[in-house]
Amino acid sequence: MTRRQTLPERWFIVTGSQTLSDIRERTGHYGLLLLPDVPTGVRTEVKRLSRRRALPLIEEKAGASFRVHDMRELRRALGRRSPIILISPINATRTHPDWQPMPRMRAATLARLTNRTAIALGGMNARRYAKIAPLGFIGWAGISGFRT
Repeated sequence: MTRRQTLPERWFIVTGSQTLSDIRERTGHYGLLLLPDVPTGVRTEVKRLSRRRALPLIEEKAGASFRVHDMRELRRALGRRSPIILISPINATRTHPDWQPMPRMRAATLARLTNRTAIALGGMNARRYAKIAPLGFIGWAGISGFRT
């Protein structure tokens, strides 16, 4: 028996006003991940677009998601009962060039230990996600990965 997927596989990270036009241009089924440092005006517009286009929206500030880079952070996320856990960095990224990508099996271990929704983050696109999906992830999030 397979688990029913109720969340989208692709998540678009909203970082600021430059992503509003990206959201308007997107088609298909994807979710929006709203980071805490997004300005109030942009946040309001993203929420409006989300409702109008019936796109799932997760606000990181609300505790609905938690970014995890190691076991210590995973324990903290599990203690806070965060339903969605973003595991990063899976690959090298342009936004954080000094961060080392996580070894593949460490990412798989963290994803399986979450016992919750695990989303791959960091240098992701559809091709890269296809390689790690069997490791316990239910989706991927990104900004530039949507442009490729």
